[in-house]
Amino acid sequence: MFIYITYDKDGFITAYQSTEADGYTKVFILDSWITQFSQHSDKFRYDTDKKVVLNPGNLPNLSLDELNNKYSDVLKTSQEAVQSATALAQQQTVSATSIDQLKKSITALALSQSAKETK
Repeated sequence: MFIYITYDKDGFITAYQSTEADGYTKVFILDSWITQFSQHSDKFRYDTDKKVVLNPGNLPNLSLDELNNKYSDVLKTSQEAVQSATALAQQQTVSATSIDQLKKSITALALSQSAKETK
């Protein structure tokens, strides 16, 4: 499987994604490493001379059920964050509308006061 990575000066992988992007290097990851890589990507190194990803070989085993549970937790947290951001955006819209109405009221009051004083 091909993925795109960034790595630090020592070759340790700092980020990865499935789509090509500036600053990312295309590398091949063995299918048998995917589970370990997804859990411990920062333990893998990129050998800049050989142009290959190196598996540290001493990573703990992770079952697919554990990985699924972790993914579900992250997905739930992401959904909650999106809901919170949506609620905040809606509240900001309401606040902006209220502020605009307040400005109009203050302007109208100021104009009426100004008209009274000039009479």
